[in-house]
Amino acid sequence: MDAHGGVVTPMEDDAMQSTSPKSTPGLTEVRCAEAPPAGGHYAQALLHGTALYVSGQLGVTQDMPEPATVSITEQVAFALGNIERLARVVGAGRNDVVKCTVFVTGIEHWGEANRAYAAFFGAHRPARSIVPCAVLHFGAKIEIEAVIAVGG
Repeated sequence: MDAHGGVVTPMEDDAMQSTSPKSTPGLTEVRCAEAPPAGGHYAQALLHGTALYVSGQLGVTQDMPEPATVSITEQVAFALGNIERLARVVGAGRNDVVKCTVFVTGIEHWGEANRAYAAFFGAHRPARSIVPCAVLHFGAKIEIEAVIAVGG
């Protein structure tokens, strides 16, 4: 475990579920105890080469598992904070984020989400897509996934 509560584990064939015929060489699962655990059959993040692929993060913290009670601004900050914690496990940070995909339950939330996103990244401007969707898990209004450059 690193200083950020994270673990980097190479994926072995026998660690894969029976639905996966084999593991991909060089694919490493990244877990962080400071970010909410994966709630289904997926990894918090996977490292492949110099890219960290972070699964969609809801706007929750370890102490607050349901985002429906907090604002869009807080949900964006929590989701991006979880992404940053996962990045730190492999020695990266917010300025290494290359691309984010932001899922939002209503385009009316876009302005508030954009302001919170800009406040988090400051002068850094990762590539980004915003995808309107009908519903997210646990009543969340925001979910964010990211690709992060590592070791560059």
